[in-house]
Amino acid sequence: MSLSWMVPGPRLSTPTGLLAASMAGCLLAGCAATGGGEATAGSSAAASDWRDATYRVTCDGIVPDGMPATLTGGAAWVPADGSRPPYYDHYEVRLEAEARGDVDGDGEPDTVVLLQCSPQPSNGIVQEVQVFAASGQRLGLLPSPLTLREATILPPLYDPAGLSVQGGDIVAAMTAYAPEDSHASGPSIPITVRWHWNGREFVRVS
Repeated sequence: MSLSWMVPGPRLSTPTGLLAASMAGCLLAGCAATGGGEATAGSSAAASDWRDATYRVTCDGIVPDGMPATLTGGAAWVPADGSRPPYYDHYEVRLEAEARGDVDGDGEPDTVVLLQCSPQPSNGIVQEVQVFAASGQRLGLLPSPLTLREATILPPLYDPAGLSVQGGDIVAAMTAYAPEDSHASGPSIPITVRWHWNGREFVRVS
């Protein structure tokens, strides 16, 4: 999944707070998330309800080894190991969007799932996109939004309504930060990012 970085602190209810926290957390964590760890959804061939499935999430690298998150009705509350950094109490995980289509070229519909993770206590979120084959096994993860920052320190944000599979590629609508954008205003540049499965990993299509 990609999720926006954060550090422990009072929970804020506005997008401004989330954006400010994401910058601070990115600096704290070193922006080293690459989407490792395994994840499975469902227990058999095709998980018919991705809102009631178990995923192994890293919260975009905050939990490098990953942790199981069993969603019920699209949401999960996952206890954290408070004895280890970054010393969170728990993680709130929810499904933001899903899209279906043949990604791996086998003629069967695969599933793309956009997950959001919010470590608590904190005032930020990160997002992570996991892709599952028709069998229900995880095919892979999309590269972290942190890899798409380009000229700004903050990664772009996914638009849940703009996630789709087109021509065998995963197409994601996102909003990126312009150099002049502030945390208060939020990202202002709509972008579309296309990913192609090459048999081993997802690569960006220009």
